[in-house]
Amino acid sequence: MPAAVVGLDKLVNTTGKAMAKLQGYPSLNFAVFPYSASEWGSAATEDELTARAAAVAPQVERILTGGV
Repeated sequence: MPAAVVGLDKLVNTTGKAMAKLQGYPSLNFAVFPYSASEWGSAATEDELTARAAAVAPQVERILTGGV
């Protein structure tokens, strides 16, 4: 079943990549949200969350269709 891993760049670039390597997937591709404490530090509105999801959707599509 196709799947895509999505995470904040701050976590993907540290824990995410290390865990993927330890699990035998050193070249695993991630869809990445840029991290900004001002954006993620407080509760987001539904519109803000929708915009963030839309921004990362092309990365998820590339991963799922093999166009990475």
